[in-house]
Amino acid sequence: MSVLVSVVVAGILPVDAFNIAALIAVFVLISLGLHFTFGMLDIVNLAHGEFILIGAYTAFELQESTGSVVLGMVAAPFVAALVGVAVERGILRFLYDRPLDTLLATFGVALVLRQIVQLIYTANPRTVDDPIGGSFVLAGMNVPLWRMTLVISSIVLIALVALLLDRTEFGLHARATVRNPTLAETMGIRTASMRTRLFAIGSGLAGLAGALIAPIATLNPSFGSLFLVNSFLVVILGGRGSLAGLVSAAVVLGGSLAVLQFWISTVYAQIIVLVIAIVGVRLRPIITARLAAGRERRLTQHESRGPADR
Repeated sequence: MSVLVSVVVAGILPVDAFNIAALIAVFVLISLGLHFTFGMLDIVNLAHGEFILIGAYTAFELQESTGSVVLGMVAAPFVAALVGVAVERGILRFLYDRPLDTLLATFGVALVLRQIVQLIYTANPRTVDDPIGGSFVLAGMNVPLWRMTLVISSIVLIALVALLLDRTEFGLHARATVRNPTLAETMGIRTASMRTRLFAIGSGLAGLAGALIAPIATLNPSFGSLFLVNSFLVVILGGRGSLAGLVSAAVVLGGSLAVLQFWISTVYAQIIVLVIAIVGVRLRPIITARLAAGRERRLTQHESRGPADR
């Protein structure tokens, strides 16, 4: 992947062009959990950033208490998932038919979780160690090993999520619950339990993302909020419930932000990325409709041909 990036941007970007791939991986990681909570369950989960925060501080806490940051990264998704189960069981399960209330509820949960972290760890910046360290040179680019790990992790997680949702009985029941809960219940699927598990998976993936990103960032109680807008942009632009769309949107938005940051400040780059997302959301239905019309036209032409023509 880094070789492809270096070929495309040869002579245009500096030698650290691998950061494009790394930033795309970060966009995938921060959005994957929201694919479950927002994309599938239709919850405008404003606490998503705080689940990322929980994962990052879990890695930090176990690093400090045990000396093993790897143990913290392993524990992070489970801690975030447990908090997610508590939030879903205690609050959200009563609000699925009231979208505005779920928005306000998750906003309140976000404030509470952020304040708890600040009370425990104060507002002082914290750091999480890089479990690997070092770098290597590939195609003329200096590639930090941990950023390469982020890229590989994002690819593996996308594959696992696709396998879970498309190739397992759990995924079949999850899709049935999301698309037609009444019919799913008549088939014996416990939709309430399925929603809890989907929210727990989304929260756990957010926690894992926070733990993986923590070594390349500085932690503070606002750490998760930094990723909230971009994660929603990725899911909305890619199309809610579409895993392939999520990956495509992460490539477009993450790649655009990485390239723009070489020439302009991060603030202006983020504004341009927001404009790209807005334009993309406006154009996506038109493009989708034209592609569908083209497929239907080709199918009609194929069916209208006689046996002798085929």
